[in-house]
Amino acid sequence: MKVFLVLLALLFCGLGAQGIPRNGRAIACPDSFLITPCVCTLNGQQVDMTCAGLTSLKSLTDIFARTFPTNVLHSIVIQSSTLGPLPNDVFNGKSFEIISFLNNRLTSFDNTGILSSSSSTLRSLTVRQDTDDWTFNFANLQGYNLLTSLELSGYSMVLSGTLSSSSLTSVTLRSDFLAALPPLGTLPALTLLNLDGSVIASLAGNSFSSLASLSQLYLGHNKIESLSSGLMSLAASITQVDLSSNLIDTVQPNWITGVSSATSVQLVNNYISVLDQASFEGVIQSLMPSGKLLLDGNPLVCGCEVAWVVTNSAYLTVANDARCVNGTRLTNLDPNYYLQNC
Repeated sequence: MKVFLVLLALLFCGLGAQGIPRNGRAIACPDSFLITPCVCTLNGQQVDMTCAGLTSLKSLTDIFARTFPTNVLHSIVIQSSTLGPLPNDVFNGKSFEIISFLNNRLTSFDNTGILSSSSSTLRSLTVRQDTDDWTFNFANLQGYNLLTSLELSGYSMVLSGTLSSSSLTSVTLRSDFLAALPPLGTLPALTLLNLDGSVIASLAGNSFSSLASLSQLYLGHNKIESLSSGLMSLAASITQVDLSSNLIDTVQPNWITGVSSATSVQLVNNYISVLDQASFEGVIQSLMPSGKLLLDGNPLVCGCEVAWVVTNSAYLTVANDARCVNGTRLTNLDPNYYLQNC
């Protein structure tokens, strides 16, 4: 009996208080006193960490300089901390699948190998930091072939380098310093690009033509004033184009291609006053019969300029939310009046 108890005690010590065996190995959290103020939890066979209130970069690097029961962890959230510019391999050989930096101070990503220990495991990276000026160098993500989700958001964030990835499917970028589209390299798997809520004022022609898998493009709440010819050459997979709440008052012919009856194009809450047939008829025809061109919130002049829409019921089905400057829906206008007077 004594031998059995001794063996049981040795087994318990070998696993640690939170240990779970997996494939003959112990999956365990580090002892809590070694990682304070970070907290480690076991969720099934996943090791997750949260670090809040770190007061210096040294406090973070000291924690990860220690020996952990495993160097392969699932996720880490670092929040409400003051760190400074992060060094290369900030986690000292520990790898994660999900990394989040939330609401930190004076934390910047200027170096190019900051997350290098997670290069073969990282699937999701989120950085949200709305105080202080900070930078993120896209070179940090070179060779991360499992990375599918990226969110970088901050009022004073500055991006450097070119974003290229063979695996990214979702990218969200938001900054009050983001006045132009950041350099986009090869992104063959990208399906969602969210640039909503920045200060983008202009787009270069064919900015999105290389994004062969793109299905959702969000450019709302920016400072775009015009849509020029050849501006948006989109993949046939596109289902959502959101340009709402910009400053758009000029739309030229052939400004968008690639849309289909599976696409919704949102131009809500802009400053478009003339529904120019040369600029919009081709778009509406491409969206027929079940796509949508959303125009509510624009001060449309409803003279003969809209006759081509009002007198075509199929067109009205696509643009059925459009209103005149006086609030009247185009669908409520009398087509006979336009047939007789225009």
